[in-house]
Amino acid sequence: IPIVGEIPKILNKENELITKNDRSILSESFRILHTNLQYLLVNAGINDGGNILFVTSTVKGEGKTFAAFNLALTLANSGKKVLIMGADLRNPQLQRYEVGSKDMLGISDYLVSKDLEINNLIRTSNLHNNLDLLASGSIPPNPSELWRTEKAQSLFELLKNDYDYVVVDTAPVMLVTDTFLI
Repeated sequence: IPIVGEIPKILNKENELITKNDRSILSESFRILHTNLQYLLVNAGINDGGNILFVTSTVKGEGKTFAAFNLALTLANSGKKVLIMGADLRNPQLQRYEVGSKDMLGISDYLVSKDLEINNLIRTSNLHNNLDLLASGSIPPNPSELWRTEKAQSLFELLKNDYDYVVVDTAPVMLVTDTFLI
């Protein structure tokens, strides 16, 4: 597996999110990651637009949400239309960076409802105009069953038509099956 980028560990007193004209080592590492991802996508024959990027790791606490949010911000800073999607339905973490997202309806609510439209659940981020947010929603008793539905399969097709990039903050792959199902 090729190494696409390296992200430095940040200290508690350092800012966890990059900003538009940020010149820190952290922001530069995410710009390098973005550049290298572009080369991988081109070499894989994938056109620009409608790219879905999963951010995952083996266990919780390894920085999936940190990496997903900063990658989404980096892509938004480059002028791309980006959606960050909270796909960890068991332990949602997007609220760490986007105030109020914990109380938003989201993916789980969409997957169980016959009436909710996905576009009504997406909000523009407070952090960047090119960044939209789709929260995890209510914590369901059966996340893996929700990801097995036909509606979950069609969800990604709907989203990739409206965004250059969909960055998916997923559940840890060694603890639960959800990310494999997605």
